[in-house]
Amino acid sequence: MYIYYILRGTRNGAEVELEDEITEEQFPGVDLSDALAIINHLLQKIRAEGTTGEWEACDLTDAAFESEDSYIYINNRWMRRSDAPWRKDKFN
Repeated sequence: MYIYYILRGTRNGAEVELEDEITEEQFPGVDLSDALAIINHLLQKIRAEGTTGEWEACDLTDAAFESEDSYIYINNRWMRRSDAPWRKDKFN
């Protein structure tokens, strides 16, 4: 289960970060262990609130292991940074 997010991107040419806790109240009906579901819900929510930006990265903190999973927006989809096609140990 993820408990915290940091969403990074640009708005009007300036770098911006949004961060907050991840709770069942803020993410109703979302599987809080599914990173992509959390990111998609988060983006829908901030767009609905009128927050604009070009979002490029999202870090999610895991409650069980107190570690972060990093995701990036590349080729029109979100993927783990560790799965990025430029990794030398990957054959994508």
